[in-house]
Amino acid sequence: MTMIQAIIESNVFLYAAAAVGMLGVLCQIMISRKYGQLIKETANRRGEKRDFLRQLRFQYQTNRKRSNDNTNISVFVRRSLMDFKYMHLRIHQWRRLAGGLYLAAVGAAAAAAYYAARIHLAAAYTDRLVWMAAGVTAVTAVVWLWTDIPYKASYLQTALEDFLYHTGLSAEYDEVEIAEEAAEPAKMPAVIGLHKKKAQREAKAQRETKAQRDKRELKASLAKETAAENWDDRRERGREILKQMDTEEKERIIRDVLAEFLA
Repeated sequence: MTMIQAIIESNVFLYAAAAVGMLGVLCQIMISRKYGQLIKETANRRGEKRDFLRQLRFQYQTNRKRSNDNTNISVFVRRSLMDFKYMHLRIHQWRRLAGGLYLAAVGAAAAAAYYAARIHLAAAYTDRLVWMAAGVTAVTAVVWLWTDIPYKASYLQTALEDFLYHTGLSAEYDEVEIAEEAAEPAKMPAVIGLHKKKAQREAKAQRETKAQRDKRELKASLAKETAAENWDDRRERGREILKQMDTEEKERIIRDVLAEFLA
């Protein structure tokens, strides 16, 4: 009896292959769980734990500065998801690991069943291996349908693109650039800054003096015109009143006016 035959007859090979298949299923569940966490973090943008979004925001702004605002958001998001690591492995590597574990379990079960049939072992051993491979396949398919990893990956990519498009990152980036440009003149020497302020004050004083002078001249001109008009009106009214008076009253008024003027 060979060692392989002894392992098959003791069902150790059967349990080991089943364990490898279940590890592949566990990898799918872990991938789905991580996608769910990232989707939840993207949806809850006001939450406290947003490490992934903070890192994505920083990388996006850095990439924009390096590429002079010529960043393709779709390509950037896909690349970020490809480079994202979960427990020291990328998501694609986790998928390949899950697929590799499933193929290893099924392939090992098929090889063991073929070897058992070749050495004419009891049909019960072969049936167990075949049923084990079928069970691992069924569980893997059910978990794959239940987790729906392709949809979650597509949803996460769409949510991140929407986050970068419509959360005001472009406006924030422009504001940062404007603030930096506005802060640059503050670095000029103090003497230049003092001369500039002095020139502004002098120009303002000149503008105010000119405005006041124009206002004063306008008032004076209006006053002269008003005085001239009033004097003409009074003189005309005086003439009319004198015409209506008799001679004695005119003489009396003239004497009173001369007395007041000469006093």
